[in-house]
Amino acid sequence: MSTKTTETTATDVRHALAEQAEQLGWQRTQRERVDIYSRGIFHVHAIWRDSSTVNGGSHYEDSVLLAYTTDLGKIQIWLAK
Repeated sequence: MSTKTTETTATDVRHALAEQAEQLGWQRTQRERVDIYSRGIFHVHAIWRDSSTVNGGSHYEDSVLLAYTTDLGKIQIWLAK
């Protein structure tokens, strides 16, 4: 696999999550390797190792940490609620 293809694929994972969240009404703020999704009192943070690999994620309600994960699927579930 070429480097260019790898970079495109890497960008697509983070971008796809952002598009999914936007369609569900989340507002995204990007801060270097962290995407912060906000909707009402809920916040979901996606922390990226690189553009294709999530390093971790956290789910907050009214600034209280509810859960932490290293699973991208779990972050997608939080955003789907």
